[in-house]
Amino acid sequence: MGRGVRPYYVPAGDEEQVFKAAFRQKLAILLKGPTGCGKTRFVQAMAHDLDRPLVTVACHDDLTTADLVGRFLLRGGETEWVDGPLTRAVRDGAICYLDEVVEARQDTTVVLHPLGDHRRQLPIDRLGLTLDAAPGFCLVVSYNPGYQSVLKDLKDSTRQRMVAIELGFPPADVEEKVVAHEAGVDAETAARLVLFGQVIRRLETPGLR
Repeated sequence: MGRGVRPYYVPAGDEEQVFKAAFRQKLAILLKGPTGCGKTRFVQAMAHDLDRPLVTVACHDDLTTADLVGRFLLRGGETEWVDGPLTRAVRDGAICYLDEVVEARQDTTVVLHPLGDHRRQLPIDRLGLTLDAAPGFCLVVSYNPGYQSVLKDLKDSTRQRMVAIELGFPPADVEEKVVAHEAGVDAETAARLVLFGQVIRRLETPGLR
């Protein structure tokens, strides 16, 4: 839950207000932005502020629906059902954060549709039941539109169910504070690192980055 120290996050705009408003309206949230701009830390800070558990899933090419929803496993000679992370979040009223969601197979993301709209339901075909999301549940997905392949983009049917928040790299003075805090370096070193990072981001030649 949200007890303890708040994860360090410096807002670049009104993203905190938009996230909390979407949460109150029980809307799914789509975070767009480049790798390293703070999407994961942002979600951690929001989970803290909203006092909700956070379940994070790093999506990849081999991620299946069973990985998200759950599967039957053999234990002690008996078969028993084990919830996946998405199902646990639905039952517990947690924030479920699917990082780089377009890396998952498209047949996997279809299971998100009834969770992302007004139904807020998770069908579990293998159990023959449909779960209603517990109060406090929120579906959050992220992706990096500049990094992903043209062949790997969010389907319109998924995108239209979500409130989009676009994040970018903060202004240099803000990023210097973040680097100084996170790396434990002095202000001059942080400024040089941020300048170096900005130069790398501007490189256009494939492979050099």
